[in-house]
Amino acid sequence: MEPVSFSVNGENIKISRCPGVYFPSDDTFLILDKLRPEGRCLEIGSGSGIISIVLARRGYSVIASDINSEALSCTELNASLNGVKFEVILSDLFDGIRGKFDTIIFNPPYLPGEEEEAKIEESEMWYGGTDGLTVIRKFLHGLPDHLNRGGKCYTVLSSLTDIYSLKREFNFYRFDVLEEKSFFMEKIFAYSLSLI
Repeated sequence: MEPVSFSVNGENIKISRCPGVYFPSDDTFLILDKLRPEGRCLEIGSGSGIISIVLARRGYSVIASDINSEALSCTELNASLNGVKFEVILSDLFDGIRGKFDTIIFNPPYLPGEEEEAKIEESEMWYGGTDGLTVIRKFLHGLPDHLNRGGKCYTVLSSLTDIYSLKREFNFYRFDVLEEKSFFMEKIFAYSLSLI
């Protein structure tokens, strides 16, 4: 299958579709449009690798990680298609990650659903637990150990979840809405987070 070309801030990025791997979608581009990276970068849940590829093409030091080994193979394939190289790490969120970063990007599985939905093939790409916040909560607990003081985290949240309770629970972060996009059933929000 021929790679799909995407224009990202005037750059042409080629991405191959890989079975069982999250392909760039509206939430991906919501982050990319507002991403203002600095310093050393980490992408958690790289999927097809488009965000890490854009960062590497701009000259940033980047590490891409994913819980799915097929996603990491896809990330490496797409990096090669775009003439860039960077480290990839098989990791469940921060489990395999060492060190601190200035920019951390995570497009989490954020959709709520019934527990049975977790058993659906490829549900790990979208299923965020019964409240949609299970994965992002685990991520936010580990984030302070890996985000440099003054660094930023970029992520996506859905109006189908209780964003207000998440902000209350993690009140040691500053949550800034960068952009929102409306769909038939939900709004998705690109956020930047920093430690207070």
